[in-house]
Amino acid sequence: MAKNFIGIDLSKARLDIHDPQTGKDSCCPNARTGLRRFVRGLGPDDIPVFEATSGCDRLLIEELTLGKRRFVRVNPLHAWHYAQSLNLPKTDRVDARMLARFGTERQPAPTPLRDPARDELAELTGRRDQLKRMETEEKNRLARTANPIAARDIRASIKTLAQRIARFDAEIRACIAHNPKLSETARLITSVPGIGPVVAAGLMAWMPELGTLDRRAVASLGGLAPKARESGMYKGHRRLGQGRCHVRRMLYMAALSLWRNPGVVGDMVPRMRERGKPNKVILIALARKILTFANAVLRDRKPFQSNA
Repeated sequence: MAKNFIGIDLSKARLDIHDPQTGKDSCCPNARTGLRRFVRGLGPDDIPVFEATSGCDRLLIEELTLGKRRFVRVNPLHAWHYAQSLNLPKTDRVDARMLARFGTERQPAPTPLRDPARDELAELTGRRDQLKRMETEEKNRLARTANPIAARDIRASIKTLAQRIARFDAEIRACIAHNPKLSETARLITSVPGIGPVVAAGLMAWMPELGTLDRRAVASLGGLAPKARESGMYKGHRRLGQGRCHVRRMLYMAALSLWRNPGVVGDMVPRMRERGKPNKVILIALARKILTFANAVLRDRKPFQSNA
C-alpha cells in the first residue's frame, strides 16, 4: 500500500492533525496520554510529518520512538518555502494539511529513530556550548572594562562559568563511557586529526547521520558546502548554505587545530594559498575535510589512517 503521510502542526498545547487518506482534521492535546492514544491509533502505512519546532515535538518523538513508528521531521525553512510556493494562508489547520501534502508530493525519507543516549548527550553538549559562549562574552566584556569593580565581578563570573563548564565536561565523559556504542563511536571519531573529545561529543550529539551519507550530503548537512550564486552573466561569490551552524562553528575550531599540523591533508593548504584563497576559506575547506574523514571512519567502522 502507498504511504499515508499525516500532517501535524505542533504547538505547546495541542497537535492539529490532517489525515489525507480519510480527509479528516482532528486535534490532540500535546500531553503524554493523548499522544500515546494517537500513536496507538496509527495504521501500518501512516507516517506523521511535522516541523522540527523547538521543544514542542519532544513528547511526540518520544512516543513515536517507543511505539517504533516511522515519522518525518521537516526542516521548518523547507516547510515555509513550500507553503509560500502554494500561496497558502497561515493557520494551524492549513499548516497540517500543507505538511500532509508536502509528504505526499516529496515522499521524504523517514527520520532515523531517536537514541535516548544521544538525546541525553545532545542536551549536555548543548548546555556546555551555551556556557562556553557565555564565557566568551564575559571575556570580551572584561577586555572592554576599565572600572575595577565591574572587572572584578566579570572575573568572578568567568571563574564560575569555567567551573560549570568543567562539570559538564565530566558529565559528558560519563555519558559516553557508560554507553558502549557511544564509546566505540567516540574512539573512531577521535582518531581523525583535529577532533578531540569536545568535538567528538558534539558530532555524536548533533550529527547522528554521520556514516550513513555521502561526502557531499554530509558537508551540506554540516553547513560546509558552498552554494553557487549565478544568474546570466553574474558570477557571485559562493556562500555557505544553511546547514547546522553549531556543527560548522565547532568544526571551524577543529580546523584551527589541523591548520597548525596540516600534514594529514598533504599540500592542500599551500595549494590554496597559491591560488589566493583567504584564510577563512582555507579553514572552511579544512573543516569540511575533517567532517568527510569522520563520515568515512564511521561508515567503514575503522580508525582513521592517513594516506598523506
